[in-house]
Amino acid sequence: MEAPKELEGHRFVGDKRNQRVYDLETSGSIIEAAVKDLCEAKMYATFGPDELSEARNRGYRLAACCRRQ
Repeated sequence: MEAPKELEGHRFVGDKRNQRVYDLETSGSIIEAAVKDLCEAKMYATFGPDELSEARNRGYRLAACCRRQ
């Protein structure tokens, strides 16, 4: 998916409301809708370094729609 302007340069974005993290390099309509909602609500978190391990260190878990089968 193409990242929204405010998230350019980030791969992982977290939802502060439910502690889920989304991988912007994964495609799908569910992810796109979730990220759009996050941007509109301004309830997202980015991570530095931009890695899944850093998101996990902060208590975020990978969203089910982003898990690779």
